[in-house]
Amino acid sequence: MAQKYRSESGQIVLIVLLVLTIATTIALSLIGRSTTDVTISGQLEDSSRAFGAAEAGIEEALKSGTGTGGVKVLTPGVTYSATVSSIGGASGVYQFSKKSFRGTTETLWLVAHNGDVLDETPTYTDGSISLCWTSETTIPAIAVSILYKSAGTYYVAKDAFDPDATRRATNNFNVPTAASGGCNVSSMYRRLITFSDYGINPVTDTLLMIRIRPAYSDTQLAIDAPVALPLQGDKIESTGTTGSGVSRKILVYRQYHAPSGVFDASVYSQSSLSH
Repeated sequence: MAQKYRSESGQIVLIVLLVLTIATTIALSLIGRSTTDVTISGQLEDSSRAFGAAEAGIEEALKSGTGTGGVKVLTPGVTYSATVSSIGGASGVYQFSKKSFRGTTETLWLVAHNGDVLDETPTYTDGSISLCWTSETTIPAIAVSILYKSAGTYYVAKDAFDPDATRRATNNFNVPTAASGGCNVSSMYRRLITFSDYGINPVTDTLLMIRIRPAYSDTQLAIDAPVALPLQGDKIESTGTTGSGVSRKILVYRQYHAPSGVFDASVYSQSSLSH
């Protein structure tokens, strides 16, 4: 009987040790998970505070039109700084800040601005400019409206370009100048726009803007200008930082106000229309 009791006692000890081992493992796992959850929650909170501080910098820059001039304190332990820089204003390749959706009109300004007021003095006086757009799975086409002023009267010249030869048979769009290599990018189409082809003299006429609308597909637009483009707006960059060192950055492009795309398909007259 004593031997049997010792055998059962040993088995009980092993079972107890096994249960204790499992319980310890579960407890350590729960502690580790709780610690991880607390760490993640703290990181998310710091990230949210940093992002909020960056938004505060954007709002301040939008109101003032200038950067913060250094680091500013939002709340104890949370700071932000914002800078404002111009976009455009140089020759060479100018790329729009984001991909343009099909049917959405983008504006390239060819005159200077005084705040949001146009200066209708001829600014872009070169005879041509190159329009580029990316090749996509569905080939994009481009519709263009050139708005200009001649002898005190406003005019618009329209054109459209389609790299897809099968569609050109029905839409009567023109052919791009190059099927690739536009704006120094191998995957971009290019169309050289020569203003004299539309009866425009950039020296005596005032080129106001070019309105660009993708068709059939979204695309990334770019411009290759042989001379400096007028400024197109501002780029605002704001960074928020917490005391723990977490930083978040927001980048906003603020272009000059432009007419809604619906105006490109409208007809206006100060007198009765005739046909």
